[in-house]
Amino acid sequence: MIFLVIWSFLVLTLSVMPVSGPKTELPVDKIVHFILYGLTSILLFRFFISKTNSRRALFKAVAIASIYGAAMEVVQYFLPYRSFSLGDMAANAAGAFLACLIYKKVRR
Repeated sequence: MIFLVIWSFLVLTLSVMPVSGPKTELPVDKIVHFILYGLTSILLFRFFISKTNSRRALFKAVAIASIYGAAMEVVQYFLPYRSFSLGDMAANAAGAFLACLIYKKVRR
């Protein structure tokens, strides 16, 4: 549980920090979102699996990770050095779902 809290705080910190870097044709931003929220959902799944069945744990983990990602995008809307992106929200949800689903399958 403590690792989940620390991880969530790290994601929050990364979400509100100014970003800079070279512009590329690669969707690096989306890949980072995919990975961060994928890991978030796995940590949530590991937390919930001890309290419920794997299907509910998966649903809760993906839902919470996706909502957290959406909330971070809303926060970024109000920051002058960050921007709101529906594409980032989609990457968050996709990463949360796919990573958690793969983790659940491999865990068996």
